[in-house]
Amino acid sequence: MPTDTARSSTTTSSATVLVVDDNKDAVDIVARLLTHNEITALRAYSGQECLDIVRTHAVDVIVLDVMMPEMDGLEVCKRLKELPSPPPVILLTAKDDMATRTAGMSLGVSEFMVKPVNTRDLIARIKTQLSTLQWERDIDNTSKIIDPLDKP
Repeated sequence: MPTDTARSSTTTSSATVLVVDDNKDAVDIVARLLTHNEITALRAYSGQECLDIVRTHAVDVIVLDVMMPEMDGLEVCKRLKELPSPPPVILLTAKDDMATRTAGMSLGVSEFMVKPVNTRDLIARIKTQLSTLQWERDIDNTSKIIDPLDKP
């Protein structure tokens, strides 16, 4: 079990997405979709399990259900914000109300999708998040190269 929590490279073939839902079938469907698209899928069935995995594995994106027992997806998002570099979150939920959408967005959720989701749309959104992460890393790496030149 890896203990390095730095995110992996974000090319699709090396990306890792954590799928979180208390419904095992829903997790399995999304995980198979990711695997079919050459994206590594990690699985969690509760909010606490999600947080534990994020602390011990390199996770690039989280696909997270809102309605789960014990700790719902919005509470997971609150706790993820406490981490130094939380991965982007795509909320998947059966709740299509403005209060849930607004709450998710105020917690920094990157995407909000209502179940049942279109699989092509979900993969496109995941790939967009991965591309954005790669772009941010490229900028950060460029800054590390340029900054030392500016120092006396």
